[in-house]
Amino acid sequence: MEKYNWSLEKIYKNVDEARAEIKLCDEFIEKIVKEEKSVKNLKNIMELSEKANRLLEKLYTYSYMKRDEDSRVPEAQKLALEVTSLGSRFGSATAFFDPFLMSLSDGELENFYKEGDNEKYRIHFENILRFKPHTLSADEEKLLANCSEMERTGQNSFYMLSYADMDYGNIESKGGEKLTPANFNTFLLDENEEVRKEAFDKMYKTVSNFKNTYATTLYSAIKNLTTLAKVKHYPSARYMELFQDCVPETVYDSLIESIEEYLPSLHKYYGLRKKALKKDKQYMWDVSINLEKEFDQKYPYEKARELITEGLKPLGEDYIEVLNRGFDNRWVDVYPREGKAGGAYSWGSFDTDPYILMNYTDTLDSMFTLAHEFGHSMHSYYSKSDNDYLYAQYKIFVAEVASTFNELTLLDYLLKNVKSKNEKIYILNYYINMFIGTVFRQTMFAEFEKNTHLEVEAGNALTADDFTRIMSKLNDKYYGENVEKSELASYLWARIPHFYTNFYVYKYATSFCAASFLSSRVVKGDKEALKSYRNFLKDGCRHQPIEQLRAAGIDMEDKNSINKALDVFKGLVDELEKELEA
Repeated sequence: MEKYNWSLEKIYKNVDEARAEIKLCDEFIEKIVKEEKSVKNLKNIMELSEKANRLLEKLYTYSYMKRDEDSRVPEAQKLALEVTSLGSRFGSATAFFDPFLMSLSDGELENFYKEGDNEKYRIHFENILRFKPHTLSADEEKLLANCSEMERTGQNSFYMLSYADMDYGNIESKGGEKLTPANFNTFLLDENEEVRKEAFDKMYKTVSNFKNTYATTLYSAIKNLTTLAKVKHYPSARYMELFQDCVPETVYDSLIESIEEYLPSLHKYYGLRKKALKKDKQYMWDVSINLEKEFDQKYPYEKARELITEGLKPLGEDYIEVLNRGFDNRWVDVYPREGKAGGAYSWGSFDTDPYILMNYTDTLDSMFTLAHEFGHSMHSYYSKSDNDYLYAQYKIFVAEVASTFNELTLLDYLLKNVKSKNEKIYILNYYINMFIGTVFRQTMFAEFEKNTHLEVEAGNALTADDFTRIMSKLNDKYYGENVEKSELASYLWARIPHFYTNFYVYKYATSFCAASFLSSRVVKGDKEALKSYRNFLKDGCRHQPIEQLRAAGIDMEDKNSINKALDVFKGLVDELEKELEA
């Protein structure tokens, strides 16, 4: 049915219409190239760049989403490649801008701001000028740009080794099904322990057989980053990566410290699992299976819409009105089908709806994914409704706050409306595992990144044994005494693609903690908390992420803010204990 497919025809009626805008965008790019690079032409350059970039983003949105709705259509693939090429032309044409802006004196810029409505550019320019101490000469920057492909060598090698070249074998206890990184977690959820153990052993034994290749790949990626940080005059690689979002390193360290204080609650949860599952010994392959096997609720899409709409009512009538508009106006491509891209995402541009790709399967997980992606889309909707194009795009650091906020607000609603003990245990356990996967596990990875980069910056070359040693200590620390130690699990470091997306994983944990705290206030009916949160959704990138969250009601530089979120986790574990013992 059409109502379950997204309405891309609202962007362009057909591919030919999109191609006409590629031509128009190229005309703007040509004008940028010809424009004299001087302060008197600065506004012209900005206006031309905005026109070209808005078209480019709209074309990216359409072409890649058109490709994702059916990857078998050659015309869609071709259009996506054409738009990618257009993006390269735009990037090349505007590469001069940052060095040019940095070459202008403070006096020249102040005079520029005084003319007409040019004051609107101040924040945007200041965000670029922040990087001036870390920007090299034009020739040096060009050299680094030419070497940028080499920066991705480690990541590319990891992906080819893990997803293309590696054979992880078959799970004989599951009828010979093939094991892959994509279905590994599905096997770990199997009720049959023989299946779980076989999948765990085969995955980690295969990875360990290539430990030296993985170690060389990861070490080279870390060495590359630490060298780049030194060349660009940053005190460390971590400082360089956090600088992009204007986040002080104390936020990162406070997260690790707070998590350490709450590890007893995590260990207690593993103890509760062990007891509930009636196990003398609980192994790594046991920590993901459901505690409540008798609860098997289905959540069809229309039922999910109803629950999400009810669950998010604390956000206000106008929020629900826009949410329903999103459902009714076909923002969402709902069901899986042949040729369609897997997974889920929210995507759009300043001049399109904030679309959502889903592969909905009537599960609790699918419902929460839908709520999550709508969190992103609603954030995008409010950001662009309240800001000019220049300030409409929020930063990655806060992107997951709005999406996770929706999930946690929905969870609160479901917990308040459970109809049986089985359902309550199931949803409590789901909530706890969200915390573990997004906060505790990602913080463990963040700690691994911190430790490995510090060792490399101290002049140490890291081998497979070094990476395994560091990961083994972290496994012991985070899993505690209620989960049996596993030598194979110490090779977890070799399986994590995010270790090649430098210092990114901590953002999952901080976003979840921020969302948890903010949601807990809103669902209690705190009107000031709601007002502050709604203002946060509208801020775009007018302020830095830490400032935005502080205005929303949580100070990420204050360790107590993280602790307040972790108090929610502690309370959930205590509540689960009561339910299991009742």
